[in-house]
Order: sequence, then structure tokens, then C-alpha cells
Amino acid sequence: QHITDLAEILYLQGVRDVVISPGSRNAPLIRAFYKRFGKNCTSIIDERSAAYFALGQSLVSQKPTVLISTSGTAALNYAPAVAEAFFQGVPLLIITADRPPEWIGQQNNQAIWQNNIFGKNVKAEYTLPIESTDNDSLWFAHRIINEAFHLTISDKPGSVHINVPLREPLYEKLPELTSEINIVRKEEPEFILKENSQLVSKWKAAKSIMIVSGQLSPNSDLLQIVKNISNDNRVVIVAEPTSNLHVAASVCSPEIVLNSKTEYPDIAIPELVIYFGGQVISQKTKLFLNKIKGATFFAILPDEQLIDTFQNVNSIIKADPLSVLKSLPVKPADAKSAFKIFWNREIKNVETVKEKYTNQIGFSDLQTYKIISESLPEDAVVFAGNSNAVRYLSYFNQKNRVFYSNRGTSGIDGCLSTAAGLASKLAVPVYTVVGDLSFGYDSNALWNRELPKNLKIILVNNNGGGIFHLLKGPSETDAFMPLINAHHPIDFKKLTEAFGLNYHLCATETSLQNNLENLFIEKDKAEVLEIQTPNNGE
Repeated sequence: QHITDLAEILYLQGVRDVVISPGSRNAPLIRAFYKRFGKNCTSIIDERSAAYFALGQSLVSQKPTVLISTSGTAALNYAPAVAEAFFQGVPLLIITADRPPEWIGQQNNQAIWQNNIFGKNVKAEYTLPIESTDNDSLWFAHRIINEAFHLTISDKPGSVHINVPLREPLYEKLPELTSEINIVRKEEPEFILKENSQLVSKWKAAKSIMIVSGQLSPNSDLLQIVKNISNDNRVVIVAEPTSNLHVAASVCSPEIVLNSKTEYPDIAIPELVIYFGGQVISQKTKLFLNKIKGATFFAILPDEQLIDTFQNVNSIIKADPLSVLKSLPVKPADAKSAFKIFWNREIKNVETVKEKYTNQIGFSDLQTYKIISESLPEDAVVFAGNSNAVRYLSYFNQKNRVFYSNRGTSGIDGCLSTAAGLASKLAVPVYTVVGDLSFGYDSNALWNRELPKNLKIILVNNNGGGIFHLLKGPSETDAFMPLINAHHPIDFKKLTEAFGLNYHLCATETSLQNNLENLFIEKDKAEVLEIQTPNNGE
């Protein structure tokens, strides 16, 4: 009974997407969810890919996608995406079928210890009762399901696990819905920043303010508030493309604007720093803010965990950034402060140097990312792979583009699958920019009967881990080329065509520009554009 009700409760709570990994022990779950969700169920065989696909769907919907697996090691394969969802703050509800507890450790098929299988990388873990033959056990199951759903989206969203032990027979007809299903609703109180709060007082008094945003999902209301605040001539906003606030930022390429070797004058140092969002990619941002002494640092955090990335936080506010920033009074746009003048000049100088350098270098990774940045539609949806892709893209103007990237744990293991999940929820092309190792590692993302036709993959192939050329330690060891650089023999044309995708190749700057001008003109098929670049770290 509780299996039938599980699907219904989640549907009534607003869940709309279900990703199913085929199996036998999860047969009752599959039948219940397919009966309720129908065509919104997607079947993906590779569990690791399935979990990242679900993550991509949740990034768009901002609601938990449900993942369903059979028992045994199938559930373990969800772990990388579960951790990414937890640390990035993406709602995900994992439901794993399990053997009855008396059969664990008894040399039975697909039976492992599944309770707490994801450890601390989920917000919570629950186990449903095996039977729901009385009112109390059914009430208990309903309570768990409601609680688990709300936890995925409360405070900082994240992954939640429900383990479901199931006895045989597994293929009998499921019971009809309970006549009275209990749906627990939740109301969140609105946060209001008081006029006499410490932050408002510091804000009004400060002559130099720096606002730093980490990774955020697109939010048009927040973007409008940040644009308004940017008119305050005391304020400098630092926001990389993954913040989705970069169009309003003073500094949107901090890794090339900030200089970790420079001793900045006093006029360059903010009196007040406000930080919110997820990970900041730029190491130079972290070093710059870490060195600041005497400033007041406010962190706007979604829950009670104290996050002090820059080792300088001295005040925290538990709230969402929008509710805090909209309460801050913006001073009229009079003469710019010395602080803002300094940073505007720095940005202009850096842009001049960058333009001169990138115009002089030959065909390389950096030149490739410059051309990509200049060529994609101004309002494109971009998924940036980890390592070089997300970093090099942030060096260039990304215009009004929407950016996604797996920066919760920053792994390369599920980039294509996440992008495919994103594309399945959008009606526009999703330009997925990844390196060769990311593509090869997650090539099973293409093993998907329902691979979205709007998935457009730009593969930058430098024949190994080109980013390691940039790191002083790895590139100086004897083991660099055979063990760290990760040279590989993959023929991406054959791999792409094996999955039935269109394939295009360019290996020169001229062919790249020509290909990007006519990029992905076929709308009814997923495509791959491979760009072959030298493996030299440029």
C-alpha cells in the first residue's frame, strides 16, 4: 500500500520528473511511478549517468527529481551525483529498492548494506517500513515521504535518500490508493532585514563595499536587485558567469583582474564585504579576500552551517540573498568613490592586456575559448564542464548567457549527463562545452533513448589533461606525461557516431570560426563539434 501512496504523495507535492534505472527488486516502484507519472518517467540504464541526468532536470525545475534504483551496487553508482547535489544545493530524492534486512549478508543476490549508503553526502536518510498493513505503519510511511520531500527543498536544497525494503512477490498487482492520503504543506516565513540591523548600519556607513557572489541558479529578481545595487558608486560587484549575475558585475573575470602578487593600495580594499552563493571558481578571488584585514565580512547563508571560504567572516545572516539585498538602500549615483574608480581602471587595463595577448597567441585552448565566447548566441544556455572549460570561459565576456556547471564537487564524471538532463527540461539549445577527458569519462550520457535533440556538445580535445600543464607541481614530475596528463586513444568521431549523433570536426582557427558560424543548424538531432587543440597548456 505504501508503495502506491509514495508515488501519489510526491506527485501531489509537485514532483514531476522521475528517472528510473531498470531492475527487478524495484519493479513495484517502477509500476507505481509509471502509473502516476507516465511519460515523465525516463529510463536510463547507467546509474551514474541517470543520477546526473536527474540532477540536470532539478537544476531547471528547482524541484526534486525522483531517482529509482534496484538493490545492490546499482545504488552505489548514484553516489557521485548525490554528492554533487548535496554540495551544490540541488534538490534530489533518491529511492532505492532493497532486500529485506534478514537477507543482508546472507550471500543473496544484489544484497548490500544500503542504510546510510551515502553517508554525510545527503541531508537525511530514511527507511520505509517493509509492510503497511495497519494504520500506524501507513501513517509512518506517509510521514516519512512528506518529510523527505520538504527536506530536499528546505533551507539549502539537496539530496535526500529513502531506502525501501521489498519482499517477494514483486510483480503482483499493486493496491489502489489509500482513500485519505495525508499531504503535509509547508509555509516559509518571509525574511525581513530590520532597518537597525548591523548590516544596514555598516552598509550606510561604508565608503567602499565589495559584493561577491558564488554559484547560483538563474534568478531574474535577484539579478534586477543586483543591477540596481551596482549603481551605488561605493559598490564593486564580483560575480563569475556561474553566479548568473555576471551581466551586472563590475568584475566578472576575477581570475584575470585580481593579482595575487600585488600589494593593493588602501583605496582598493573594501570596508565591507558581502558574500553569498555557492563555490567561487577563481583562486585569486579567494586569495585576495583572505588577505584583507580589518574589513567587516557578512556571509548570507541558507542554513546554520558556517561557511567561511575566505577565513574572514565575522557576521552571518541566515536568509536568501534576494530578501537581504532588496532591503539595502542604494545611494544616489553621485561622484564615484576612489574605490570604484580604482577597480574600474584595473578592469580596463586588464582587458587591454588580455585583448593584446589573445590576439597574438596561436591556435590553442585559450584562443578556442575566446572564439567560442564570441560566437555563441548572446542569450545562450551554456553548461560548462570542469577543469579548463569553466575557467577559460570565465576569462571572456559571456554576455547575457545562462550558465550551469557542476561546481558542488567540481568533478568531471557527470558533465554530459547533467547537460542532457538540463536540455530535457528546456526548449532551447543547451551548449555543452567540455574537455576530452570529461567527454570520454561520461560518454554513457549518450546511451539514452531519449537523448534531447537540443543538446549541442562542443568538445575541446587537447588530447589529455591540458590543465595540468598550468600547475607547477604536476608538470615538473617524471610521472607527468604517463600518469597525470592522461593521454588517451579515443576516436571521438567513432564514439559519437556509435550513439547516432551528428559529428563535426575542426583542427584550425579558420575551420573553428567557420564551423561556429554554421554551428548546429540541424535542430532535430543532438550533435558534437570536436575542436582539436595542441596539448601544451595554453
